Order: sequence, then C-alpha cells, then structure tokens
Amino acid sequence: MGLLQGRVLQAMINLLQYALVPSGFASLLFLVGLAAALAGRSRRFALPLMAASAILFVTFSNGLVATLLISPLEYEYPALKDPGRYPDVHTIVALTAYASDDESLSLSAAMNASSALRVLEAANLTVGCSKCQVVVSGSPVAASVMGRQLRLLGVPEHLLKIDASSGNTAASAEHLRLLTADRHIFLVTSAGHMRRAVGVFRKNGLIPVPAPTDYQLPKSVRHASWVTSATHLQASDLAVHEYIGMAWYRLTNRM
Repeated sequence: MGLLQGRVLQAMINLLQYALVPSGFASLLFLVGLAAALAGRSRRFALPLMAASAILFVTFSNGLVATLLISPLEYEYPALKDPGRYPDVHTIVALTAYASDDESLSLSAAMNASSALRVLEAANLTVGCSKCQVVVSGSPVAASVMGRQLRLLGVPEHLLKIDASSGNTAASAEHLRLLTADRHIFLVTSAGHMRRAVGVFRKNGLIPVPAPTDYQLPKSVRHASWVTSATHLQASDLAVHEYIGMAWYRLTNRM
C-alpha cells in the first residue's frame, strides 16, 4: 500500500471512529441538518436531524447515563493495592495514552491525564517490586515521554524498556512477547480500557494482573450526577469506544 493510500485509509478509519461515538454521531447529525436547512428540497429534514442531534448530546452528557455506560468497564477489576501478593510477577507493562512532543512544555504537562496517571501507577508499583522490569508500550511520542517521566521518578535505566511501535492494544500485546520472557505481568492502563486490554493480552498467551487507574466516574449510579456536562459526554464517548473496540476485537479474533 502506498503512502497516500495509507493516509487515506487512516483518515477513513479516524472518521469512522469519530462517527461511532455519541459526540461524533451527534455532531454529524447536526452538520447534516444544517446542510439540509441551507438546501432547498431537503429543508424539511433539517429540524428532525437537529433535534436528534440535541437529544443525543443531552442524553449522553447526563451523568447517570455516562455512569451506567462506563461503570461496568471501570470497576470490573479491583484496584491493585498489594503487588507483593504476586511474587511470580516481575514485569510492569504501562500502555500509553496521549502525549505531546511540544518541547516548550514541561515533561508533566506533555502528558494528558490518562498518561500521567498510568505513569504514576507504574511508578507506585515499583515501590513494592523494586526489581520489576517496566515496559512502556504504545505510540512513539507517548512512549518516549512516559519513559522519560518514569526515569525521573526513579525507575533505573536498565529496568526500563520502551516499545514505541505499537499503534493499538493488540500490537502492544503481540510485541510484549518479544520484549520480555515473563508471561505474568502487571498491566497498567485506564480502568475503562482494562477489560479489552486484559482480553487481548490473555489471547496472546500472557497472564495479566490488572492495575487499573484513571477512573472517570463513580461505581454506583446512586453517586452519579444528574447534570449534563462535557466530562460526562467524554466518559460516554470512552465507554462506547471501548464497547465497539471489544466487539471488533472479538470479530477479528484478537480477544
């Protein structure tokens, strides 16, 4: 596949991923409705499309709906509070989220909240597992930034490995088999992403001990907010993205 074809394919994949989450689908409905309002014969479709867009935004921005969606994902595995209970585990794997390569930013500011919390969780695990190898796996920029932060937090150079060539969770699991001989690992990622990550790593013959972090919303709907907010919409987007991702991975036999 040529470079141009690859970019076109990636652009189509990105558009599809955007359109399948609530905020993306609602935005597309609004844009189509706006186009219909400006057109002649299609004007009668404008109001229903815009109304559907508004309903989607309000529904998935609601704290109760967002909690119902993401809570089953985030709280499936308990927090890892005592790594010493797993003496057979000698490898900590931290999956990347997002980080910037903007050199004007400080190292901590270069990471988004998800990456920073994953780094912090991995560093905390090394306190109870001082000889554990730490592997950061994911996109090149994020893996590099997270690795640099882990070094500053005290992870020795000889215990740190960077996998900067994994574009998704499945690739991280596949590459890890080449980076470490250990089958038992501590797996650090966002709580909402943990179910898919565990399934993929198990599919690749690894035995992950979940170390979830980066929780978005409370466990129980009794503690959920009823108001609408961008935070709740983001949580709904993350949850729907994960459900679609799991369905796709099962369809393609990757978990």
